[in-house]
Amino acid sequence: MARANTRQLITDAAVRVAARHGISGASMDQIAEAAGVAKGSLYYNFASKDAIFEEVIRGGFERLAAAIDEARRGAAPDEALRSVAAATLETLRGNLDLAKLMASEVFRTDRAWADAMELARSSVVVRFRDALRDAAGGAGASGRSGEEITEIAGAAFFGALAGACLDWLLFRPDQPIERVLDQVLHAF
Repeated sequence: MARANTRQLITDAAVRVAARHGISGASMDQIAEAAGVAKGSLYYNFASKDAIFEEVIRGGFERLAAAIDEARRGAAPDEALRSVAAATLETLRGNLDLAKLMASEVFRTDRAWADAMELARSSVVVRFRDALRDAAGGAGASGRSGEEITEIAGAAFFGALAGACLDWLLFRPDQPIERVLDQVLHAF
């Protein structure tokens, strides 16, 4: 159990250090210091800095996927899209440093963890696509078939939510979440 806690301390510290210095500027020494562990503990738990950040990014997308799934499970069909959007904003708001890191890395293809990032990103994009399909199925009058909604639409919805969330939290924190949701959902 101690190892799992140490791993969490390390990944949490890596997010804080990367928020200040970027991933490229984050050093193992800085991460160890921020985590309050010996540098040897970093290498005991992770093979490299890349391995730390792969886990950070993958874990962030896994938490987002779980929040989306929970929101869809608990929502009436006509409220599912809003519920998914709200869960996404709340999840990202829960760790702004991680949200910024995920946003900055989502389209990077030159990282050691690019394949893991693509799998994690795709998993979330498919969930957004499915939520959009559900909403289109309930809309009836839109004339759009749910099958016409592809992963590109899911990626667009994800991008709109992530961009709106960062804009909201960094530049308009006084805006209520309901207003942010209304603005994003108006476009969809």
